[in-house]
This record gives sequence, C-alpha cells and structure tokens, in this order.
Amino acid sequence: MIRNVSNFAIGFFAAICAVFVPRLVAMLGGNGDIQTFHTNYIVLGIAFALIIGGVTAIFMHSKQKSAAETFMTALGIPALLAGALNSGTASSEMHNIESDKQKLIESLSQKSEVPIDEKAQSIETIQTAPSDHKPSSGMGFSLISSAYAQEVADSSNGGTGLNLGIRPEQKSYVIVLEKTGDKNKALQLAAELRQTLPKVAVVQAKDDYLVIENPEPQEKSGALLRAVELKKNSNLKPYLLQVK
Repeated sequence: MIRNVSNFAIGFFAAICAVFVPRLVAMLGGNGDIQTFHTNYIVLGIAFALIIGGVTAIFMHSKQKSAAETFMTALGIPALLAGALNSGTASSEMHNIESDKQKLIESLSQKSEVPIDEKAQSIETIQTAPSDHKPSSGMGFSLISSAYAQEVADSSNGGTGLNLGIRPEQKSYVIVLEKTGDKNKALQLAAELRQTLPKVAVVQAKDDYLVIENPEPQEKSGALLRAVELKKNSNLKPYLLQVK
C-alpha cells in the first residue's frame, strides 16, 4: 500500500512538472502583461496529474523500481502530451491575435482609403533609384515616416536572427504610387518623385508599369502605416500590392 501511494505521488509530481514547468519558464522570460496561468488550465493540469499518478501506481504496482526510475517513467508521456498541449494552445492564441490584427488593418485601410490588393503578383524591376541620391528637405515627413514604418516592419517580423517561436506566415507588400501602361510615363513620374522620395522605383507587373515607393517588400502593417503617411502628407493616392 505504501509503495502504491509512493508511486502515485511520484507520478503526480512528474505530471505536475510536465504541465506547469514550461509555463513557469515562459513567465521568467515573458511579458508581465501576459496571463500565463488561467484558472481552467490549472484545474485541468491538476486533474491530468491525478490521472497520471493513478496510471503510474498501476504500472509500478509489482515492480521494484527506484524513485528516480519511476519518476522518469512517469515523466515521459505527460511531458509529450503537455508539450503538444502547450504548442496547440500557443498556435490557437497566435491565430486569434493574427485575426484581430488583420481586422485592425482592414479597418485602417477602409478609413484611410488605402486599398490593399491581395492578388499576389510577380514584379520585375525596370529601374531603381541611384544609391547616392539624396532627398530634398521639401518633404521632411519622408525621412521620419520611412524610419517609423521600417521599425514597425522589423518588429513585426520578429527582428533578425534565428526565431524558433510559433508565428504567422508573413506576406510581402509594396506601396504603389502610380499604375500606368506607359513605361516612359512611369519613368518620368519616378524621376520627379525621387526629389522627395529617394527610394522610388519602377517595376513591371504583367502589362502594367508600377511606380513604387520602395523596391524592398514590407510586412502588411508597416507598409500600410507608411502608405497612410504618404497619403496624408502629399497628393499621392497609394495602395498596397501583395507580391510573390
């Protein structure tokens, strides 16, 4: 009887470790605004540990095992299941966050009247801005908003380096300032815009020539903020185009 109680306690403790330790680690390096332990999760975790404790007591009933061997045996299955549960929960939460983010982006797009073309197209660069081109001081907002939009895009992509976390697949967008079927017109307009927007480039998408604000694609939220800023401070009517 004492051995059964001991095996149950070891199995219970092993399951508790498998369920709660990953969340404790997340708390150590996480954000204080994020709730890691919900009441439902704690209750289900304890119930799960009780089941594992009972299963461990049954399996180890007639076996002569040390406490360490029993703990490692009991730890295997709950650790696997708890890892799968944590991954599934994180994935579900990320889906909800991304869904809310897309709703905010759509709302901002509608209110600012900056359309978003979600039909991904391949673009071919026709002309890019000279690397030594300097922007004039006529539109100072260009420098400030470009830096801000770039920071938003970088933070949305998780920064540089290896990122093993669960994150949504990011689509790439460019800001289209003008769309025309006349190549010469596109090149002329790009040359004029470079006086204030130094990174303007001309690309071809199917049969159209597009004057874009920056040849480097951005994440949607950063690109939209930049497009809204451009529209607010100029007579341009930009829109976003998803690119492959």
